[in-house]
Amino acid sequence: MLNKFFLVLTSPQLLLFPFLLTLPQTHALDSSTSTIPSDSVVSGRVSVQISGFGDDVARSHDCQGCPSTLISHIDESPLLTAERFCSSDPGCVDSVSKEVADAHLVAFYQLSTELDDHLKAEGVNMTAVEGKSHTYLDKVRLMKRLAQHEEVYTVCEVGFNAGHSALLWLASGVRRVLSFELGQYPYSAKAISWLSKRYSGRFQVVMGDSLESVPAFHKMWPEERCNLLFVDGGHRYQHATGDLENFRQMRNESFHFLLVDDTNQAEVAMAWRDYKDRGLAREEEVVWSDYSEDLYFNSTGSLAPHPDGIIHEWRSSISYGLYV
Repeated sequence: MLNKFFLVLTSPQLLLFPFLLTLPQTHALDSSTSTIPSDSVVSGRVSVQISGFGDDVARSHDCQGCPSTLISHIDESPLLTAERFCSSDPGCVDSVSKEVADAHLVAFYQLSTELDDHLKAEGVNMTAVEGKSHTYLDKVRLMKRLAQHEEVYTVCEVGFNAGHSALLWLASGVRRVLSFELGQYPYSAKAISWLSKRYSGRFQVVMGDSLESVPAFHKMWPEERCNLLFVDGGHRYQHATGDLENFRQMRNESFHFLLVDDTNQAEVAMAWRDYKDRGLAREEEVVWSDYSEDLYFNSTGSLAPHPDGIIHEWRSSISYGLYV
């Protein structure tokens, strides 16, 4: 018998443990695409439409003088989309996959703006919102690339906050997102309500201290497994270590990614280093990212932080690897 209750949100209503998880239905890929001869691609530029957002509105990334239009589903990786589009031309695949990846990012940032507008309309002072993982473009690129892997079905995260990371997973087409959130800020409930309505059946939140709520959840549903585990909760050594250890029990042993955010912060870095030194995890890559709320298409046509909007003092890193 649990000695504490943890709040679980599967919709705008609050439910108490225990509850029955609503498993999301799978969705088919949009197979429509335009195929053109690879030599007609002008500098790799194409007009890209992203489909599959659930509201039947395609998010577009257009370019002037593009030779054709490509339709990419949100849960198809840019590389696979480009391979269908370009046939066997490696030069075309490389350039077009970059265009598609940027189009996916533009679509996510459009949704992120909609979430922010909702929070503002609910009276949230956005300057007081913590986290803002979406303001680190290179982190977002890594997170989205991993989320769009064909074997990533369920994402589990510690640290929901204002919902931007959860939105990123959902906008990448993952079938289910399970968030563990302390719930210390009122704006979290407002973001949860917005995401629950847009992604009904694919999104759940467990409220409470993750050091207690994660093992309690696992005890009640030991069969629940995660293909991508995102640690972005408390930044003290004990909390980061506890989240790493508790999430270990929920990993899908057949296939998973492990992401640890803010490894530039001293106690998180120490917890992650010690966990690796104990032979419990392996690091594959570290990505550093500048903070910027202003993005633009630079001279090479790539999405990038605007130089005038970068705050170098807030530069941050994220590490990804796996449990061993």
